[in-house]
Amino acid sequence: MKLGVVADVHGNVEALRAVVAEAERVGVDRWWALGDVVLFGPRPAETMELLLTLPGVEFVRGNTDRYVLTGAQPHPHAVAADAVGDLDLVERYGAMAAHIGWTRGVLTQAGLLDELDRFHESVRTVLPDGTRVLGIHASPRADDGPGIDTDLPDDVLAPLIAGCDADIVVGGHTHVPTDRVVEGVRLVNGGSTGMPRRALGACWLLIDAEEDRVDVQRRVVAFDIDAVVADLHDRRHPGAVFVSSILRREHAFAH
Repeated sequence: MKLGVVADVHGNVEALRAVVAEAERVGVDRWWALGDVVLFGPRPAETMELLLTLPGVEFVRGNTDRYVLTGAQPHPHAVAADAVGDLDLVERYGAMAAHIGWTRGVLTQAGLLDELDRFHESVRTVLPDGTRVLGIHASPRADDGPGIDTDLPDDVLAPLIAGCDADIVVGGHTHVPTDRVVEGVRLVNGGSTGMPRRALGACWLLIDAEEDRVDVQRRVVAFDIDAVVADLHDRRHPGAVFVSSILRREHAFAH
């Protein structure tokens, strides 16, 4: 069994294509897409269409998928009234609304918006050797807030995974590649496929499992960043400058 895992593709179909091409060469036969599939990148519809073609694909809803589906916004600018009198919050609220509206419009036109409503809160599998694997976006308790990364102390992560009934928990959300053990549970984050952080390429995980072994590999594959940046501008994406700065590692978030 070879399970491919992507997370935080963020509408970057160029990066996803690079991952899928590599995965085909190593014989991936099942897929998990662990949330934040469409928002921010220039090609949300094409990203969704490609993911839907992957063998055995199962989806987990990330916080930004929920924003696109419902129009919700993250804390602290979740309610427009909260931003009154705070210029920074007003600007952030407006920018996020533009991202959401643009992406929602593209998916609606393509007839794909309802796909987000079919995503799961989590996914599970049992590997051939009996290892129990749980796939989530941020944590087993929420699609937002603290998630699997290298910086959170054990005493913060432990309550989030308490009672998860899994030997390995695989997540996304933070975009931070991570592999650590907390309270006897292995926590793995492959990093972001479409908006990499602390990585020089599209990140994904390969879980290669047989009856006598489990091999979890973090993989990184190059993609054409310049093509994605040009596409953002050509499509007049409202977040072109912001997303480009992350892809080109000019934004602090990328480091």
